Formats: sequence, C-alpha cells, structure tokens
Amino acid sequence: MDSHYVWKGVSSMRRILSVGLSILVALSGCASYTPSSAPIPKAGSMPGWVTEGAVAIGADPHVQADRQKAVFDADLGEAGVLPVQVLVQNRGDRGLLVRRSDIALVLPDARMLSPAGASAVAAKLESIGGVVGASIAFGMIGFLAASSAEDKARAARQTDFRSKELQDVTLGKEESVHGFVFFIPPQGTPAFDEATLTVRVVDVEDGSSVVVRLPLRGLGSKGAPK
Repeated sequence: MDSHYVWKGVSSMRRILSVGLSILVALSGCASYTPSSAPIPKAGSMPGWVTEGAVAIGADPHVQADRQKAVFDADLGEAGVLPVQVLVQNRGDRGLLVRRSDIALVLPDARMLSPAGASAVAAKLESIGGVVGASIAFGMIGFLAASSAEDKARAARQTDFRSKELQDVTLGKEESVHGFVFFIPPQGTPAFDEATLTVRVVDVEDGSSVVVRLPLRGLGSKGAPK
C-alpha cells in the first residue's frame, strides 16, 4: 500500500479523534454540577424566628436568584420551587422528634403545601434538551457524550440536594437541626408573597405534640397558574 495513503488515513483518524475529544470536553463542561456548601444559620438571627415553650423555630426563605445559584447552582424560582432553610432548636429537657413530613406551608388562601423531596426537586431541574441538542449538532458522539455528562451531573445534584435537606431527627436538650425544606406549588396556585410555615414537633416521652407557626414575608412566589 502506498505510504501516502496510509499517512493520509492516519491523519484523518487523528482529526476525528481530536474533534471527538473536543466535543466530549465541551459537552461535559456544559452538563456539570459542582456541589457547594450551604450557609450555617445562627439561632435567633434568621429572618423568621419564633419561640414557643421549649421549641424555637427559625426560617430563611432563599428566594433571591443569586442565593439559589450559590447554594444549588440553579434558579429554583424559575423552576417553580421555593426553598426555605429551617432551624429547629430544643430548649427543654425532654426529647423532641422533628420530621420533615410534619412541616407545611400555609398560603393566604388557606391552601397547605407539603414539602417536596430533594430528589423530586433535583429531577424538576433536569432536562433532556442538552442531550437532544447535542445529538442534532454532533450526531451519535454528541448524544453519548451529553448522556454521560447529564447522568453524572444528575447524580451529583441529587446527592448534594439530599445532603442539604432537613433530616428527621430526635433532639435532646439544647440540640438543634437545620436544613432546607422545598415547596413546589401545584398547578392552579396563585402568586403569593406571604405564607405561614407550620412545624409540628412531638414529645418522645408522652407522644404529645405542639405546632409552631412562623409567618414568612417577601416570598415573591409566582405560584403555578393553570
């Protein structure tokens, strides 16, 4: 075989590999997620704070796009998600059970929103648009690269969101727990700027419970119109 054609074939292969590598790098960079640290709230200095008996509750709605970007690397407001950082502190002698499922957001029209799981919130932010676009632009190489990048970003995002979510816990004397609680208004929910966060805590000794209510303002939620 003529060495000229062999060299030409090798050069073509190198160009293909070079282009393919460039595509992989570019698409992997576009579909990536880098976890970041969430701010640690300070008891008594959060925007919302109330004490009822042996229970102290703090809340800090992260409604600003820049704060959401810093903590979640996304604009949750545009995705219809309201993240609220919550702190619960036990100031009594008896153990208190705190469960995320016992937290709710009561809207001005009396609608009650239950928390959405971190995995559901992460999934709401995911889109296959990048994969489809990459397939159109770069064919099979683009599709495979975008799919792999999206999978890695999806796993990283879900792990990070779950780590920042408020966890169920039993608090001893002077112990506290903090984390994010996410609310996703269902379709038909009008826009609202105020709401009331309700937190139910249970006395682990006798099973009695108390519901603490904390008004929140300046939420600026667009709701979820039909």
